[in-house]
Amino acid sequence: LALIAAATYPVDQIDILVPDGMSPHDYSLRPSDIGKIRQADKVLWAGDHMEPYLAKFAKQTANTIEWLDATHLMEDMGLYGSDPHVWLSPELAIAISKKVATWHPDNKEQALTDHQTFAADLMKLVEESKAKLAPVKKSGFFVFHQAYDYWFQAIDIEQLGAFTLSPERKPGARHIQKMRTQLRNKEVSCVLSEPQFSPTLIDTVVNGLPIKQGELDPLAGSSSLTKTAYADWLKQMTKSLFDCLK
Repeated sequence: LALIAAATYPVDQIDILVPDGMSPHDYSLRPSDIGKIRQADKVLWAGDHMEPYLAKFAKQTANTIEWLDATHLMEDMGLYGSDPHVWLSPELAIAISKKVATWHPDNKEQALTDHQTFAADLMKLVEESKAKLAPVKKSGFFVFHQAYDYWFQAIDIEQLGAFTLSPERKPGARHIQKMRTQLRNKEVSCVLSEPQFSPTLIDTVVNGLPIKQGELDPLAGSSSLTKTAYADWLKQMTKSLFDCLK
C-alpha cells in the first residue's frame, strides 16, 4: 500500500507501520506505532480482515483522521473476492492512487499527473506480463500461501495450488500428500516460497524431487519508496515466476 501511495504522495511524509520481514497476519502494534497513528492526517490500510490490530484505532479516530480502507474500496468497485491481499490488484492500486493524489499537501495538480502516469504504466505492465508468461502459462506451479489471486488473474495465469491458505494454518496430512503426488506425477514444475516464512514446509513436500524453486514476496520487503516502486515490484514478481517456470 505504501508503494502505491508513493506514486503520488511525498515519500518523506509516508510512514510504514509493519516493518520489513514481519507478517501483517499476526503483527502487534508497538507504542511508537500507536504514536504514529495518532499523529497522522491520513491512514491507508488493508481493512480489519487483514489488519485487525488497526480496527480499534480506526473507530476511535474516525472523526480526526481520514482512514482509507482498501478492502472496502475494492468491495465498492465490485472486485473483491475471497483473497484479502487486495494490494495485489492493479485495478484497485489505480483507484487508491487516484484517491491519494487528492491528499497531496502541496501540489494536487502534479499529483494527479503522477497518478495518470502510474495508471498508464501499470496497465502497460499488465499487458507485458501477460505476453511474457504466455509461453509458460501451462506449466504447473505451487505458491506458499494463497496471496496472489488478484495479480495472477490480471496477468492471466493460474497457480495449481498453495501449500496453505494462511501462514497461521498448517496444512493437513492429506493436503500435503496430494501435493506430493502432484509433484511426483510431474504436474508441477516450480514451487515458490516467501521470505517472511520458513521454507521448512516446502522442503518437506519437495524433499528429494527435482523441482525448481523460486521466491515471491507479497509484501515487497526489498522495495524502497519511489514513484515507480509498485510497478517495479510487480515486474520483478513476473520475472521470478517466469524464471521458475521456463
